[in-house]
Amino acid sequence: MGRRSRLVCLLRVVAAIPVVVAGAVVASYLLLLAYSPLLRLKWFSDKTRRFTKTANGPMRKLAGTRLGMLYFNLGALHHVGRRSGRSYATPLSAYRLGDGFVFGVAYPEVDWCRNVLAAGKCTLTWNGNEYALEGPELISTAEAMKAYPLLVKPFIAGPGTHTFLWLHCADSTESVEVK
Repeated sequence: MGRRSRLVCLLRVVAAIPVVVAGAVVASYLLLLAYSPLLRLKWFSDKTRRFTKTANGPMRKLAGTRLGMLYFNLGALHHVGRRSGRSYATPLSAYRLGDGFVFGVAYPEVDWCRNVLAAGKCTLTWNGNEYALEGPELISTAEAMKAYPLLVKPFIAGPGTHTFLWLHCADSTESVEVK
């Protein structure tokens, strides 16, 4: 009897694991969803922006990899500073749209967006591939929303993102495998 009850207990624990994982995923999604509208408040948005500049270091390691795709399609946008001439890598969520990618511009004053618009080109490392991008265009929310999956749209609408940058792939080969 002791052996059988231990086996039953073990089976209950194993059966509970998917329920606990699913609950954690749902709870995380709801917490992030509750956080999004707070970004409409300027002071909160400014604090978040300062924090993300600090968090970009560790996120750069994840951005552009297949693992980074699990976090809102995280890619690494490589661009050159319009004044400094320095090379930058900015972790951003990138979604396919037409012949290129769309990026949400979360804050009114964003250096990476200004740099890309000034240069007219950049490179994106996304899902283990590298894409040469050119022809940046600011597009409407309605046009950009076509690129976003249903579960991601609330994170775009919540903080009130109204500016989107669309970049087109520079060549017909579209990507080069990153080693």
